[in-house]
Order: sequence, then structure tokens, then C-alpha cells
Amino acid sequence: MLGKKRKEKKLDEEKGKVETILGDGTAIEGDLYTKGSLRIEGKVKGVIKAEGDLYVGESGVLHSQIEARKVIVAGTINGNIVANEKIEILPSGSLNGNIQTKTVKIEEGASFTGESRPLNNQKNIDVSKNVDISKKTKQEVAAGKENT
Repeated sequence: MLGKKRKEKKLDEEKGKVETILGDGTAIEGDLYTKGSLRIEGKVKGVIKAEGDLYVGESGVLHSQIEARKVIVAGTINGNIVANEKIEILPSGSLNGNIQTKTVKIEEGASFTGESRPLNNQKNIDVSKNVDISKKTKQEVAAGKENT
């Protein structure tokens, strides 16, 4: 039993390692699938599925439907996201689309326009102080309400 837990932990660590990097100046139109983690600094248009994590760098621009374990946004995403664990929008990040995940963290300076829904009926919203997210209040974000 102990060996099985160690094996599962090792698999989780491997999924967290960035195995593929699409650098600034790279443009892809099409669907991407990876068993590991992916970092995007360029432009992508299409469906992205990652069993590991997806990191969108500051120069990254995505027009994508995304499924991943964890999504960290420092660039721009236009499209819906399903993250099995967490979505984090950094101060330089912009997300325009609906999200479904267990945990959301939106840092001060970040931009989020869309609806959020819990994954597996769990809702843990972490909104940093003084966040301007399209004139929504923290309570509206926590309730998943959209700005009208």
C-alpha cells in the first residue's frame, strides 16, 4: 500500500514538470494534447488538453477551449477552461471565458470576465484584496454572478 502511494505521488510530480514549451513567436492553429505539462509563450488557436498543468506566459495568447489539471494564466486566454484542481490568474493575466474547477485564485490586477462553476460541487474561491475584475464585487465572484 505504501509503495502505491509513493508511485502516485511520483506520477503527480512528473505531471507538474514542464515537458513542452511553445516559445514566443510560435503560432499554432489546431488541437494540442499532452500527457505532461505545457508552457505557452506564443499564440494558440484550438483545443488544448493536458493531463498535467498548463502555464500561459505573459506573451501567451490563446483562443482555446482548455482541459488541464491546473491552469496558471499570466497572458491572455479567450475561451472556456475546465481544470481538475485549480485556476490561477496572475496580475498580468486576462481570462475571458467560463471556468469550471475546484479552486480559483485571482490576484490583484488580473482580469476575469465570465462565469465560474464548481467542479464536483466543491467551491473554494480565493480572491485577493482590492481586485478589479470587471467591476464585480468579491461576493458576486464567489456566487458566480456575471456583470450585466
